[in-house]
Amino acid sequence: MRAGFNIGGLDVDFGARLQTMIDNSIELVSVVNFTKAGTDIVSQTFRDPSMSASQVGPGTGFSVTDMTPGGVDLSGLAEFSGVTLSDTKGFTAALHNITRNAIVSGVVSNASGRDIQQRIDIDIRLNNIGALKAAKQRAAIVDSFSGILR
Repeated sequence: MRAGFNIGGLDVDFGARLQTMIDNSIELVSVVNFTKAGTDIVSQTFRDPSMSASQVGPGTGFSVTDMTPGGVDLSGLAEFSGVTLSDTKGFTAALHNITRNAIVSGVVSNASGRDIQQRIDIDIRLNNIGALKAAKQRAAIVDSFSGILR
């Protein structure tokens, strides 16, 4: 996690990890860092031991709209990354979309009896809080001398 934001003198790192699990075997994990320049997708991993799901999104060659069954319109989600699964239980799309302004993790499904879990972990690191605290203490000490030295 390396983001490099500076807010009021506070050096902040900000990152996120999105995880989707379907039926405790199919997994999609996206790791992202946020910087002043925008978003940096550090990694995206897809695990499907059953080989029954399809990965969709930019860079995969498939859009979620390529995989949706008739009667389901996901055209508004065409740029999202994720996983689609269509089997005897029904259709499921678990999608991630990460931009500078938002982190979206969603599920569209008409399946029955499917276990779907989504988790988003946000990491924020305050790198120089000790230095800022020390500077504030020094300023308070200097201010306390101003009345004595007149």
